[in-house]
Amino acid sequence: VLSSEEVQSNRAASLGETINVLPGVRNFSTGSGIGKPVIRGLTSNRVLVLSNGQRVESQQWGDEHGPQVEAGEAQRIEVIRGPASVLYGSDAIGGVVNVVTRPLPDAIGRGAFLGGRILGSYSTGNEQPDGTLTVEGANEGFGFRGSFTGRTSDDVRTPAGELFNSGGRTINGSGSVGHRGGWGSAHLLYSHREERIEIHEDPAEEPGATPFQRIGADRVQVGANLPAGASHFDVELGFERNRRREFEEEASDQVALGLLSRTYTTDIRLHHTPVRGVAGIIGVAGLRNAFEKFGEETLIPEHAYNSAGFYVFEQAELGRWNLSVGARYDYRRLAVEDDAELGVVAQRRTYNSVTGNLGALYRVAEPVALVLNLGRGYRSPTAFDLFSNGVHEGTVRFERGDSTLANETSINADLAVRVQGRQVTAEVGVFANSIDNFIFPDPSGQIDPESGFEIFDITQGDARLTGFETAVEYHAAPFLHLRGTADYTRGQNTTADAPLPFIPPFRATYTVRLEGDRESWLRNPYLSVGGESNARQTRLDVEDFSPDGYTLVHLAGGFALPVGERIVALDLQLRNAFDKEYANFLSRYKRYALDPGRNLIVRVSTEF
Repeated sequence: VLSSEEVQSNRAASLGETINVLPGVRNFSTGSGIGKPVIRGLTSNRVLVLSNGQRVESQQWGDEHGPQVEAGEAQRIEVIRGPASVLYGSDAIGGVVNVVTRPLPDAIGRGAFLGGRILGSYSTGNEQPDGTLTVEGANEGFGFRGSFTGRTSDDVRTPAGELFNSGGRTINGSGSVGHRGGWGSAHLLYSHREERIEIHEDPAEEPGATPFQRIGADRVQVGANLPAGASHFDVELGFERNRRREFEEEASDQVALGLLSRTYTTDIRLHHTPVRGVAGIIGVAGLRNAFEKFGEETLIPEHAYNSAGFYVFEQAELGRWNLSVGARYDYRRLAVEDDAELGVVAQRRTYNSVTGNLGALYRVAEPVALVLNLGRGYRSPTAFDLFSNGVHEGTVRFERGDSTLANETSINADLAVRVQGRQVTAEVGVFANSIDNFIFPDPSGQIDPESGFEIFDITQGDARLTGFETAVEYHAAPFLHLRGTADYTRGQNTTADAPLPFIPPFRATYTVRLEGDRESWLRNPYLSVGGESNARQTRLDVEDFSPDGYTLVHLAGGFALPVGERIVALDLQLRNAFDKEYANFLSRYKRYALDPGRNLIVRVSTEF
């Protein structure tokens, strides 16, 4: 879990970059504006992104299609590493990222109030102002909140110079109302997001290219918590509209590729009262996604799919043991429309899946515990996997789908040792994830005569991912804190006997933090020195490329100062303090562009 303080400390333009600090989690980036979470080597449709528990559909089958979620407004970001299909269904085969905002306030037992928070920051690395204003209030059981975030950025600066056409702009607004009483609680949330993201092309091939994307996302969530005796129901209804437009040049208003999806979600969960010491959830979930296309280019046919799932998840405490078990059944029906240009005829496809998990935590002795999890996950093939038949500019390939693809299924095992003491908190874990029917693009050796791109056939095989993660935090003294993490993932296509592409190399991070007196006139002063070391990836797919390994140094400091009746916090960060030249292995620009150089971030925040 990334706490509220950690979310703001690592706040970035993309969700992937914000959570990149967690062990086992990386950022698959297209510049600074597009960042997709990578969990244990898996991303896109294998990592499910949620906003307050609501599934986010953002055409994530595209490498350059990032999730439209504002991490800067989150109270916390929850990350599940490993399959979580029992609770979330398809696509959670690699893990889950849930961006959670603060609960709505209420004034039960106190007077009505109105307050809020304001945060502003500026980054020198791309001349990016960034700010969030939140206003909230309550009267008895009624509460409301409104929030607005805006940021704009110029071209990214690297140690070798600026990356032409790499800026962006984001506007995000949300409003929510709710009521809490003896009958339960209910809430309504609406958010709107607009992004404009410039794409930096290889200057050796297209030196003056100015492609960009415009993405708009609207999200509505209606929820209720209803007591039923000692049990209670959670009901969540959601709607999302995601409209993506891609343009080939700055001056053009002609949409090259247009994608529109509408998603409807339903989740009903009964949290039942313990029965002989066993408590848990019984739930049903429904999903409908309808897809339309527009613009000059076409890549996949118009389609819609409907899904339904039923699941049970139970937990029990037995002495030193905490045991959990879960099971789920899912049904999905895909309806595809005629598309003469792609050579697709109208057809239907159905998919079924049974998933489950077993978990055990054994408290060896305070403060040590052993944790074992076994899980089965799945992912249904997307319309892109099944029916794509054309040039995909995002991957610079001609990609050809296969309508006979089956569900991906996985068996995952995790084993970890946890220590939670007063001075030391640590976790060391290993994992193995075996995936059957793993979907991947296979080079055909043929060239599309019109585009000149190589043709890749979407096919299936088996894959295996193994690795470890560790995190240690040592509070050496009230003023001195040490933290370190390390993670490694090894991915192998066992059918082709070749490494999987885009598997991040070994990484280690380390931080020393000094904290001052919290009660002095200068409150909560701190200073930290940290860094990260990334190895060079030596296990490469035949189509892949690996930059050199590198080490970066980061500095940070800050304090809070009373100003009248308010407390104003000032934080400074210096990222890549020595202006190191490097390219991250998971950057889609790595063949022709460096990652950002030295970046000073100044952040000011207060509550009112």
